[in-house]
Amino acid sequence: MRIGTVETKNRVFAAPMAGVTDKAFRILLHRMGCGLIVTEMASAKALTYSNRETFEILNLEEEKGPIAVQLFGSEPGI
Repeated sequence: MRIGTVETKNRVFAAPMAGVTDKAFRILLHRMGCGLIVTEMASAKALTYSNRETFEILNLEEEKGPIAVQLFGSEPGI
């Protein structure tokens, strides 16, 4: 399956689940053959403050893709 320029190996996608799709779970999903993995929800505003917890949520080191990042916020300027 193709989404824009991103090609997935299958149509099995993991839903974004706050408090569930942490790094260990995302690695497990990849090993089980998930075609697209989504991070936990992360605050776009927290990224501008270099919030440590937000960076931990979005730590994608050693992970194989494709991986989508779910951001939330209501301030267009961020």
